[in-house]
Order: sequence, then structure tokens, then C-alpha cells
Amino acid sequence: MGYNLEKIHAMSDGDNEFIEAVVVAFIEEIPADLTVFEKEIVAKHYKGIYQISHKIKPNLELLGMDAAFELNFKILNWAKAETNMDDIAENFPKLKAMIDENILELKKEFNLP
Repeated sequence: MGYNLEKIHAMSDGDNEFIEAVVVAFIEEIPADLTVFEKEIVAKHYKGIYQISHKIKPNLELLGMDAAFELNFKILNWAKAETNMDDIAENFPKLKAMIDENILELKKEFNLP
């Protein structure tokens, strides 16, 4: 399991509906964000890569996806500095695979389709 829900549990005061709502929002929104992320990489558009990487960063942190957060943070910094496009392109599939795996696990844990 590549996520840890401790932070969301701490801020929810035991409100399981809130926790599930956050998880559902993540599952529904992130795949579209990853599609945009990939298009920006193919276009070699540093600004767009930075923007989408920055957008998903708090979600990865909130859901305790530490490995994905760290990899995304590297990509964010490369995009901000407008360097390492090859490294960005090489690491994005790893990031996407981590997030996709976490989505599958979250769907199982929360009994979501």
C-alpha cells in the first residue's frame, strides 16, 4: 500500500463520510490531471508541467502517498528550473504507475467501483 490516511483521519475528527468524499474526489479528478500532465510532457511545456505537478502535490501529501509525493516534487523542481526534460519524461510513467496503483487500492479499501 503506497498511501497512508493518517493525515486525513486526523483532520476529519472521525467523520468517515468526509474521508470517503476526499478519497472519491481524488479518484475522480487525478486521472484527468495525469492525462494533462502527460500531454504537457509530450509537448515539452515546462510551465504546464509545473502547474499540473503543483496542482496534484497537496493531494499526494494529504493521502500520505510519500513515494509519489517525492517523485512528483522532483518533477516539479525540474519543471520550475526548466531543466531535465528527459528525466521528467522518464520519471512520469513511474509516478503515474504509483498513483494508479494507489487508486486501485483505495477503491478496494472503500468498496468503490
